[in-house]
Amino acid sequence: MKHQTFAQRKGRWTSGTSVLVMAIFFTVLLLGPGEILAAENEDSTQTSEALLGIGSGLVTLVYLPVKVLYAALGGVVGGFTYVLTGGDLETAKTVWEPSFYGTYVITPKNLKGDEPVRFYGVPPSYDKAGE
Repeated sequence: MKHQTFAQRKGRWTSGTSVLVMAIFFTVLLLGPGEILAAENEDSTQTSEALLGIGSGLVTLVYLPVKVLYAALGGVVGGFTYVLTGGDLETAKTVWEPSFYGTYVITPKNLKGDEPVRFYGVPPSYDKAGE
């Protein structure tokens, strides 16, 4: 059995990821707003809903890992903030809340513009006060 170096494995993974990202990008581009608008003009709501569902799933495949990584890094930085401020929870929350809260899954309502996509989250108390 031939052993591969880390650089060889890393190169293959990066190449495969690049191909996946490009495929998702071009699929969303091809099935994007033009097809959705054409479907709505033809009164084909099932087609437009299906395209929105596919589009939201493909966008989520790219968006979700980025959001989870941001939340994880926010958790680490917030932990350091808590320690470095001598246990000041309120200061740590100013790092944790924007990174932990927010949109994790893109839905068809997000693509239509009916609901906002919040990469930087707001605490639930802020949402209730803003209503």
